[in-house]
Amino acid sequence: MKDYEKLSQAYYNKIADRFDYSMDGLFSYPFKKLITHELAINSGERVLDVGCANGRLLAFLNRKRIINGYGIDISEQFIEIARKNYPQFKFYQGSALKLPFPDDFFNVLICSASFHHFPAPDVFLEEARRVLRKGGRLIIAEINIPIFLNLYNQYIDKYNQEGDVKVYSVKELKSLLNQAGWQIIKKRIFFQVQYYELISNGQSATMTSS
Repeated sequence: MKDYEKLSQAYYNKIADRFDYSMDGLFSYPFKKLITHELAINSGERVLDVGCANGRLLAFLNRKRIINGYGIDISEQFIEIARKNYPQFKFYQGSALKLPFPDDFFNVLICSASFHHFPAPDVFLEEARRVLRKGGRLIIAEINIPIFLNLYNQYIDKYNQEGDVKVYSVKELKSLLNQAGWQIIKKRIFFQVQYYELISNGQSATMTSS
């Protein structure tokens, strides 16, 4: 059985210093830009980027509002680069399945183009609930492959060595989020990106979608 986290760690350590100009970096750039455009954020909020890579998304968001930015990534090379490039934020090396933060700590938690790497997405979603404050928002921006999805997942299951676990259809991801106790309050499908803003069930909000 694959150790997905070790595969991700090894792969991204290898490309960390050239990530922004790699295929992975170029592919993930529209995710960061869409989040920056869609996410309404207040100055001073604590924002955690899970799978933060080199910290670039936090820098984009900080241009809109001055935030208290935190990042975590499985790759220690990414974290070393992020700390060097963005010393105003706090970065940690570690697993998305065991976040090294106290309960009720963050206003916003972001997962950008990383969810398909998680071998236990239900564990991550529970950790997100734990570290978010009451009323805090979980932002998930994930890959959207409207056709040939099954073939793609068969390919990554057999051949992928980058730590990819599974790419979810819109229907699958919405069902997974709902079953885990998250309410979708905003949804956007934009070319290759599925974008969701979520709050824990039991809190009132109005959903918008397109």
